[in-house]
Amino acid sequence: MKSNEYASMLVEDGVHHISDYRGDSFYLIFGDNKAILFDTGMGNGDLKGYIKNLTDKEVEVIISHAHWDHIMQANQFEKVYMNHKDIEIIKLFNMNIDYTNFLDIRDGEIIDLGKRKLEIIEVPGHTPGSTVLLDKDNKLLFSGDAIGAGHTWMQLPGCLPLTQYLESLYRLSKRSNEFEKIYHGHLAGTDFKPFPREYLFDLIKAVEKVISGELVGEPYPYGNFGGLYVTYGMATLVYNPQNVK
Repeated sequence: MKSNEYASMLVEDGVHHISDYRGDSFYLIFGDNKAILFDTGMGNGDLKGYIKNLTDKEVEVIISHAHWDHIMQANQFEKVYMNHKDIEIIKLFNMNIDYTNFLDIRDGEIIDLGKRKLEIIEVPGHTPGSTVLLDKDNKLLFSGDAIGAGHTWMQLPGCLPLTQYLESLYRLSKRSNEFEKIYHGHLAGTDFKPFPREYLFDLIKAVEKVISGELVGEPYPYGNFGGLYVTYGMATLVYNPQNVK
């Protein structure tokens, strides 16, 4: 796939998975009245035009977090929501994103699409403003990278300490009876299959065991940010040993 191309497939009733040339995942979620595009990927094509081929409904954008592979085409759209805690991430990485018109979005807000409601849940950790969407009626969670995509990256500049991240995970776990599938930010990495909710509990155990010292990681061989990694069940946690507590 070229950098200006996109591909999509229907993964749930009223939910299109869209991927760009790097295999990044974003989701077009439909209601009767409008649609939400959750993240905008890293391609350099006409994403807005591509979306218009999928729906004639009004489309608003929600950014899960302000890393390149989730935000780079956001400026093609008129109405973009992002937790403003992540503005510091845009600044930290000196990203060429105009965020001046981004609307803030906060924990507990409900987005009514018409016969489909999405609840905003903040899960700070991967970034300070990481946000997930809960579709309670359909038992779906759209998570970006807030709880990882097979490998949960907590070694990046701007990540919160693991102790703070654990509090976010505990809080999300209290809602786990409200979702059965987790559609994360890099679905190609899990053969285009969402995680079951049990993945969240494996991730919690991995974080707990690193904090307690029960698990000590090995050097992480991928990416440019180093770190150590541990595995527990379905979850692989990558972390900075200087940013645990």
